[in-house]
Amino acid sequence: MDVAQLRKTVRQAIEGAKKDAVARRARADAATLAYERFLEERATPVFRSMANVLKSEGLLFDVMTPSGGVRLVPERTREDGIELTLDGTFDPPRATLTTVRSRGSRTMRAERALKDGVPIDTLTDDDVVAALLDELAPWLER
Repeated sequence: MDVAQLRKTVRQAIEGAKKDAVARRARADAATLAYERFLEERATPVFRSMANVLKSEGLLFDVMTPSGGVRLVPERTREDGIELTLDGTFDPPRATLTTVRSRGSRTMRAERALKDGVPIDTLTDDDVVAALLDELAPWLER
């Protein structure tokens, strides 16, 4: 193989990787801004409303708002709960629900996208409600 051609190919790959990194950072920045808006305007109010409705049904849940997320936690076991965060390991980043549930000495942890394939800026209150109800199912059975 010709070394000059190999060098040219490597340089093109380096330039392509740099352009991809710049574009990925731009998508991540846009997703972060969209997520912050979504968290403040949609997700947190829905989590609070869900906690209030659950309390009225005799299921005691609280809402916590750690930096960059929101959590719905049962009053009895604060280690358990459902947390919404931005997962930056995906391109573009996505809103992710993490559910932690203890049963005896076993702790189960599951992660999933709030809604697969949907950009953060198009997520709705109904998307949050549907995802929460799916994740709350084990607590609702009790």
